[in-house]
Amino acid sequence: MKKVVLFLVLLNVLSLFVYAQDRFPNPIPFKTIDYLDKSKVKQVYNASKSEKKGFLFFDMVSEPLAEVMFNGANFVFTEKNITIFPIYFSGQLTKKTSDDIISKVPTQIVRSPETSIFKDFKLTNEDFPVLIVYNEKNELCGFSRNVQNIAEIDCGLEMVQFKVLRLKIMTEEKDNTMKPYAFKPVVILSLKNNDTIAKLTTNKYGDFNAEIPDLDQDYLITVDEKNKDINFAVLATQTGKLVGKFKATDKGFEYKLLSVELSKLPDIAVEEDVEMKFTTLKQKALNNFDITETLYYELGESELTQSSKSLLTKVKKVMDTYPEFKLLVISHTDSQGDDEGNLKLSIKRSETVISYLSSIGIKMDRLKAAGKGEMEIRNRCTNGVDCSDKEHEYNRRTEFKFSRN
Repeated sequence: MKKVVLFLVLLNVLSLFVYAQDRFPNPIPFKTIDYLDKSKVKQVYNASKSEKKGFLFFDMVSEPLAEVMFNGANFVFTEKNITIFPIYFSGQLTKKTSDDIISKVPTQIVRSPETSIFKDFKLTNEDFPVLIVYNEKNELCGFSRNVQNIAEIDCGLEMVQFKVLRLKIMTEEKDNTMKPYAFKPVVILSLKNNDTIAKLTTNKYGDFNAEIPDLDQDYLITVDEKNKDINFAVLATQTGKLVGKFKATDKGFEYKLLSVELSKLPDIAVEEDVEMKFTTLKQKALNNFDITETLYYELGESELTQSSKSLLTKVKKVMDTYPEFKLLVISHTDSQGDDEGNLKLSIKRSETVISYLSSIGIKMDRLKAAGKGEMEIRNRCTNGVDCSDKEHEYNRRTEFKFSRN
């Protein structure tokens, strides 16, 4: 019976795939899309834009469901990463009954599928509403006729056009202390064409966020600073990890952020999970290696969150696959709280990790716990220093030290 059910499920999935390939063009059959903006002025959308495209086709009867599907698509694919084209087929050129779809591209009113640029989609009234999604390369991802199945549309890996630089600027004063470059203007230039990418102001911790169009070019980060009490300025991640030192100029400081550096920055680099990290390190034929992860707890607590348990499930899978390895778990805290209390807390957290791994099937003789409290702070955030939550978080980590028997 189970085999029959499985076969029917696979047959249904296959038939949907074949249906999509037969009915909807792959890739998108046009390079540009003309549309009317809110002022009814003609605009041109370049289909080569590196973002997902969703075409939501509906008519008067299916309009209420289409509005719900629009919101669902923005939730599933993230509104910033997809442009949805709501296409209303009226049967005659009349206004929509409502205007509840607030999209980047306003709802376009079209007489019929056969007379529109979408004639290759082979749509009929029975198809409405239908959402058809293409990925950043204009390849067909899939389609849905209801809200529930939108999440089943698979576009593979994310290829968001804009990447966000989340960085920090700090300065060393004459007294040799590192301080945030707070509430200061920053300009980011593209070195490909010398365009200004962003003008912004740092926050109290010297942090700033800036969108960049791609990772295949170099950028120049400049600050106009004449204070002679500043020895030098450094660029860091918002967690406080050093990226590099600014160059002093007549106008202040500048840092050339090369494309090779960009791909390694947090929030841009593709983060490997613990299984992939282990596999990569094991391929180097090492007998001992460390993997550092962030396990999340409530402030001052040692109880594991659900996300931490999910990570430890992956650690268990590694331990099951490679029984010749033992594991030492070392936890670290930030500097908030007293030193002795943090040391005890870190030991307790490691013991909690070991206990959980044991409860899901790893033998205790392969596990060992240790804690270092705030003895190994990785950034400027030692006792008494005002730091952001992200800087403190950088110090709250757990090290998994694998060793072969």
